[in-house]
Amino acid sequence: MTKPLLKLSNLNKSFGALKATDDVSLTLLPGEIHALIGPNGAGKSTLIKQIAGGLRSNSGTVEFDGRDVTPLGTVARARAGLGRTFQISSLAMEYTVLQNAVLGALGQDGSVMRFFRPVMKNKALVDRAMSALVRVGLDGQAAKRTADLSHGQRRLLEVAVALTLEPKVFLMDEPMAGLGASGS
Repeated sequence: MTKPLLKLSNLNKSFGALKATDDVSLTLLPGEIHALIGPNGAGKSTLIKQIAGGLRSNSGTVEFDGRDVTPLGTVARARAGLGRTFQISSLAMEYTVLQNAVLGALGQDGSVMRFFRPVMKNKALVDRAMSALVRVGLDGQAAKRTADLSHGQRRLLEVAVALTLEPKVFLMDEPMAGLGASGS
């Protein structure tokens, strides 16, 4: 039997009398794709935050790649291979597309001290970043300032940044927001 990559067991989160998630259980096997569908306010973003470690559950467990990660925060879960995008963009708008992607690759490397070294001259980081840009179709925009991208292109850049982390599981909050049929 295939081991689950992600297993949620009886997750609950309340904000006062409001139950945002109520006894949610889910198993994600390698290669599977799941979607959360519901109206605004249904708790989709809350559940993603619980899975990613940005919001503590009132009860329940999150297992990732066979390990209980319930007590871990977002950074530890990301380093373990849990990638995500956000509902609201968090890109460095004055940086180029490539520089944003390199920042993601730097996060995967885990070396905070690299900020004191010229990261754009690190071939391995730049190659990882360019590979992610190719995957989302933004390699031709690498030298462009992020602020000059369309909203859809920024969403694709967020995906590329997350891909530089080489995630085992990839969570996307509002994945199609701002994307037309062509992605721009």
